[in-house]
Amino acid sequence: MSRKSSSSSLKLFGLSAWVIIGILLIGFCIFASVILFSGRGIPGQVSELPSPTFTRTVAPPTAVDVTKLARANVSQGAWYTAYFTIPSYPEKADKRTGGIDQAIVADIDGAQKTIDAAVFDVRLPSLVDALTRAAQRGVQVRMVVDYDANKDAQDFTNAIDQLEQGGVKVVRDERSALMHDKFIVIDKQILWAGSMNFTPNDVYRNNNNMLRLMTHELIDNYNTRFDWLFNGRGKNGTTKEIPNPRITLDNGVVIENYFSPSGGAQKAILDHLKAAQKSIRVTAFSFTDPSIGNVLISKTKDKLLVQGVFETRNNTGLGADYDRLVRSGVDILQDGNCYILHSKTMVIDDHIVITGSYNFTESANKTNDENLLIIDDPSLAKLYIDEFNRIRTQAKKPTKCGAGFVDDNSGGE
Repeated sequence: MSRKSSSSSLKLFGLSAWVIIGILLIGFCIFASVILFSGRGIPGQVSELPSPTFTRTVAPPTAVDVTKLARANVSQGAWYTAYFTIPSYPEKADKRTGGIDQAIVADIDGAQKTIDAAVFDVRLPSLVDALTRAAQRGVQVRMVVDYDANKDAQDFTNAIDQLEQGGVKVVRDERSALMHDKFIVIDKQILWAGSMNFTPNDVYRNNNNMLRLMTHELIDNYNTRFDWLFNGRGKNGTTKEIPNPRITLDNGVVIENYFSPSGGAQKAILDHLKAAQKSIRVTAFSFTDPSIGNVLISKTKDKLLVQGVFETRNNTGLGADYDRLVRSGVDILQDGNCYILHSKTMVIDDHIVITGSYNFTESANKTNDENLLIIDDPSLAKLYIDEFNRIRTQAKKPTKCGAGFVDDNSGGE
């Protein structure tokens, strides 16, 4: 072989080597990029990516048994699960585990498509974090809150900021009337409704009740109502009317569903009270509706068993009917919880339960956004009677709150 041909071979060989090295380098870069952006990184190293402006949390690996909670009385029926808070005194922030929020969080963490919540007050970290997690994993999360009533509380505004930064679509109701609802619909399959706001106080300090329901007709009602609230109260073509105001289940249970304002809730309550034949039991956060009070007085005179427990701090407020009822012989006690009796319930003739966000007030009937369920089911009524008796027993022997006790119970609606 001549020197010239030998030199040409070496040049070709050298060019091929550089091409091969280049291909190898490109391949390595692609491999490294895949590893980096898959989140695995290189063992032993920490990625220094910018921190988000909100806290990211990871969903728990397994779902919670929503019927077993340390800080709530839970009973499961044929078509419902009923929850009643177990307030503690003195309540401490570092002991806030095992409450109803734990069961709601489990449902939120299991959501696949949609979460719609209309809640007067939202500030409990466990629930705020769960809603944020859901939005971050692609679930459509929408909320309506009463911003005007709660905007002076820093923990409330911080919670709303976190939710919005995390991708939750929040409608901030700023009317003078209250957006007082307390309900959440998950994947259009699970409904939570009752008297409990999404706050530390309502879950761990106050007497509250919630129902977990999977009745499709009822969920249709709450979906319709939520859309009406979220879309500016009908400005975008949604309607205030609900599709199923009266539902009869296969087992004979009858459910009536009402939404305020001016949705017929007061009239329905009065009709059922007037029809009472045996007994009426009432728990009330606020009781200022004289028309309802008049029926309680009338039924007491008719020798029915009429009993009540009212939240103490509201019994001397503007328009409070407590003194008139007591003077008229109605067996009403002031509550014995150092914090707040927040449930708004009635049990009539041991088979009809009235519950929801609806306080027994004129504003609940005429101006506030409220939701109310009237349920004819003796098995559910028994659970609410048991809860009434627990609250009444404490009212007869109130918890000793101690000298210098300061109640930092924010909110209270």
